[in-house]
Amino acid sequence: MKTYTVHADYHAQENSIIERLKLGDLIESTEFDMSEAWINVGGWQSWNPGFEVAPGKEQPSLTNRLIKGWNNYLVFPNSVFKPDKNRVLAQFITYLRWGDFYLVFASVGNVSRVLPPVQFIFDRSQNTITIEICDKGNDWRRDDITAQIEIFTASSFFECKDKLREIYNSLHFASISHLGKTPGGWESWYNHYADINENLILSDLEALTTTENIISTGTFSSRIFQIDDGWEAALGDWEPKKDRFPGGFTQIVQKIQDSGFIPGLWIAPFIIDSRSKTAAAHPEWLLKDEKHELVVAGYNPLWGKHGEFYCLDLSRDEVVDYLDKLMDTIINDWGFRYIKLDFMYAGMLYGDYNSPTASYKIYNRAIAKLTSRNKTNKGNPVAYLGCGIPFELSFKYTPLCRIGCDTYEHWKNRISRLLGWNGRNEAYLNLKDTLGHALWNNTVFSNDPDVVFIRTQNCSLSQEQKLLIAKINTLFGNQFMYSDDPQKSGPAEHQMETQINEFRSLYAGEEFGLIQTQEDIYKIFNRKRTVEGTINLRTCHADLQQSN
Repeated sequence: MKTYTVHADYHAQENSIIERLKLGDLIESTEFDMSEAWINVGGWQSWNPGFEVAPGKEQPSLTNRLIKGWNNYLVFPNSVFKPDKNRVLAQFITYLRWGDFYLVFASVGNVSRVLPPVQFIFDRSQNTITIEICDKGNDWRRDDITAQIEIFTASSFFECKDKLREIYNSLHFASISHLGKTPGGWESWYNHYADINENLILSDLEALTTTENIISTGTFSSRIFQIDDGWEAALGDWEPKKDRFPGGFTQIVQKIQDSGFIPGLWIAPFIIDSRSKTAAAHPEWLLKDEKHELVVAGYNPLWGKHGEFYCLDLSRDEVVDYLDKLMDTIINDWGFRYIKLDFMYAGMLYGDYNSPTASYKIYNRAIAKLTSRNKTNKGNPVAYLGCGIPFELSFKYTPLCRIGCDTYEHWKNRISRLLGWNGRNEAYLNLKDTLGHALWNNTVFSNDPDVVFIRTQNCSLSQEQKLLIAKINTLFGNQFMYSDDPQKSGPAEHQMETQINEFRSLYAGEEFGLIQTQEDIYKIFNRKRTVEGTINLRTCHADLQQSN
């Protein structure tokens, strides 16, 4: 294992190239050529395409010419690099793989300190690796550590995983230990989306406990009931919408707890609608650029004027204090103990900060403050789920993390594909990301692969596709969630639930590895090699059998 610790000898103005390495200097043998390697791109944040790029294949584009607001979701901040036929961009933890042989690049600076996130640029035509850090606005002093990279080889999936587990330390998993090894539950998004209200939420809660469903009949170490987007008065006005939740949250949370669930709530604390009351009362809180224009955080037709929403200026003490008080309200006044922090990448978008510095320092201060409550005032444990979150800067704070794009009740999202959007919500793409991040599970993160689907209504997924999603989530994720309406379950749903529960009883909690052998085809195996099989995303099957 080689450790590259890079020291500053310059004053950074933009993203900085800190090192260029040659493949031949890292592997003595001349038989390895980057053009023949599978390259895992890791990913900047949850929604980045995070799977392996096959030899000869081009990495999916991270930008979109039609809807520029989407570019902020996927592009490593302030970088000028773009993927092309010879260039592959990767972040945080990445590797080159030839068969069973791995050459791994892992940015480990944030294990014990606060450093800029790292991007690796692989040039397949030159066999070079360029290392870039996102440090715009930082004032370095000579001999400051700017990055620390571990580079090592491994001759198997599990050797690679064990080395990652060693270097990333497991102490950060203590904050979610109360959830156990196989938490599961229900969340509102993938059936109701933002169209939720008090009666609907309580109706689904009651049905979860009075009907046979995948949660009531399954075996889980803890159970979660999470209210997703649609409850808030406005993006940035984080109070229950009066016409939807007239009674507030206190009684709802009590009913969730009385039903045996951990109460959960979605929030996107770093973004804001310019039409919100908070924006009107504190216009100076909205981050602006050097031209004094609002920094666009992204595009969502449900949010913001013309679909654009914006960032808060997290360099302001009063903004961080406001968010801290908000979390206190959510946890100690309303009683939620499972907080889904979404769209967190917005905290890394650079602007004309009120207190100028580098965005990674601003982000670290804010997320550390947001996640500082590990227990309620009454002593009950609190867990945080990161989503849309910068991986490298967040693993210590949100060890439970979404590690892929949003899933979908359809196998492919035709409209988003036509628009060329590679961070799209899609069942197929979500599974690619889950498989691509298999090495991270229980090493860096407790992987949240998103929800499974059981329902036949409002869902075009075939039985084979639903079962495949459930199997992959069981083998390569820790959290097992779904969103269906339990009241509408019929014989077809109950048959699917039985199949999934039988599979989970065999393999949930067991450690599995994989090797991609062809595009969309994976060889899978458990650590003891007593079970082997194949996942085929083309035919939508996962077949496992006892090995001889």
